[in-house]
Amino acid sequence: VCVAGGLALLLGCAGTGEMVSLNVQPHQPFVQSGQPEPLKIVVEPFEDLRADKSKLGQRTHLGGGVTNFNVSGGVPGVTIAEALAEALRWRGWNRRGWDARVVQSGVEISGADIVIGGEIREFAANAKSRVFNTKLTGESRLVIKAKNLADDSSTVRNIQGEQTKLVFWFTSEDLETLMSGLLQDGLDRFVADTKIDGRVLKSAK
Repeated sequence: VCVAGGLALLLGCAGTGEMVSLNVQPHQPFVQSGQPEPLKIVVEPFEDLRADKSKLGQRTHLGGGVTNFNVSGGVPGVTIAEALAEALRWRGWNRRGWDARVVQSGVEISGADIVIGGEIREFAANAKSRVFNTKLTGESRLVIKAKNLADDSSTVRNIQGEQTKLVFWFTSEDLETLMSGLLQDGLDRFVADTKIDGRVLKSAK
């Protein structure tokens, strides 16, 4: 009976290769100032330079097989751009709100002061099921590029981070929480490493 129960448990934990969408957008707190700053920021989708663009990662099941993960919408470059714009609108430099919006790459930009884009070198979420726990790993390596239209200067920041976590009962929300926290940490560090001087974004150091 025990052997049969164990086999049934393993078979029940087997992966089917399905694709599960993850919402990795960080939840932003309310902005403290009433009106956004009078400076327009445009954020373009990040260029995806990952070796495997078909998914964000996968869960390896104890009973064999995998479950695949991807961001909602399937385009991490858009997801990260939207997260950055949202962070700037709600909790940007000095905890103020800024006029930031996402536009498609190559779209003619009028009235913008700063254009921010970048590259995704790595953005991965994986889970490995083991006896009595599942190990979650998240990795992010981003290059964030800001161009100032006033003087044609630019600022480039390399942001990277990793997180791991063990859970007893795994759900996809566990990975969502891990990846949204990892993304928020990277965006916070970008803001901390830069500043607005007049209508120009530059390094804070």
